[in-house]
Amino acid sequence: MRISYKIYIIIIIALLGAAGGITLFSEQKSYSPNENRYLEKYPKLSAESVMSGDFQDDMINALNDQFFKRDNFMQVSTELKKMLGYKDIGGVYLAKDGYYIEKKDEAQISQERYMQNLRYVQYFLSKQKGSSFTILVPSGCIVLKDKMPEYASSYDAEAMYKAAETVLSSSKLIDIRDSLKEAEKSEQIYYRTDHHWTLRGAYEAYCEYCKEMGIDKRKYDEFNVKEVCDNFYGSLYSKVLDREASPDKIYAPFCDSLANIKVTDDGKITDGIYNEKELKMKDKYSYFFGGNCGRVDISTGVENGLKLLVIKDSFANCFVPFLIDSYSEITMIDLRYYSGSITELAESGTFDHTLILYEMSNFAGDTNLYKLTEK
Repeated sequence: MRISYKIYIIIIIALLGAAGGITLFSEQKSYSPNENRYLEKYPKLSAESVMSGDFQDDMINALNDQFFKRDNFMQVSTELKKMLGYKDIGGVYLAKDGYYIEKKDEAQISQERYMQNLRYVQYFLSKQKGSSFTILVPSGCIVLKDKMPEYASSYDAEAMYKAAETVLSSSKLIDIRDSLKEAEKSEQIYYRTDHHWTLRGAYEAYCEYCKEMGIDKRKYDEFNVKEVCDNFYGSLYSKVLDREASPDKIYAPFCDSLANIKVTDDGKITDGIYNEKELKMKDKYSYFFGGNCGRVDISTGVENGLKLLVIKDSFANCFVPFLIDSYSEITMIDLRYYSGSITELAESGTFDHTLILYEMSNFAGDTNLYKLTEK
């Protein structure tokens, strides 16, 4: 064991021991703005919960969440690790040019689930009458390999794309890797502090989508792109809490049809596809559609009669605005939150096009795609 590592362990144990005692007597917190989630609270003690082991498990989770000055200790830990030369902190690589890149290697990808999810998608798309397309967005570790530490590893994207191309016979697989890698030479394709792609990355996917559709793409500047935020610290920053991190900027397209659109989230009328209030919150990426909900219906006012169904994760949220001028109606479904029957929706919606859009590692680990096969 390296001496530097021993020193790090001794310092951390001393700090944790002191803070642990304070934690037990501190007021419990309900929510963490930094992590954008609700925190576990101390469980109620009972003989039954102790015997089953639930009390012990719940107590450990609560102590982790309620730990005194938790964010401050994470910052101190990061500073110490950086001083000792660490480049992998909390599953995040400290990469070149101020990038934080999420660690995604073979050990974190279930190939069995990935193949099963591909089969779910294939079954669903084989039942659709219109044209179907699939975009599996490569993780940052795939496109930004030149920025990662020399020892850093990633999953075998080449093999996973080949598997998708083989299984998804009812869909056109749009491989955007080369497009993103080429654009990355001069543009910021992924946020530095967050796992999502930037608006520019989503635009490159839009261009490839237009190419497959056989329609003319619009230039980036034609979308009247505007900066909406200059102080975004994303999900990867939250895992590291590096004091030297620089914030990202968020941009959004304000296309011609925005003045005419009507949007409903899970049946409730909203103000539009952008939510200004989210820019005051920690998770500023939720500016796009206010975050994720089960179903979003967009009536664009465009009179071409085309309807699009999008089965997606959060990567689609800044992609879909580029399509507002291309369709009369767009329906977005996030299977994590959608409780209706997706097969009934697809059969009743008479959609001209269906698009499956997920970040690849998210798709590989998703546990909700089975809903595509249920009535």
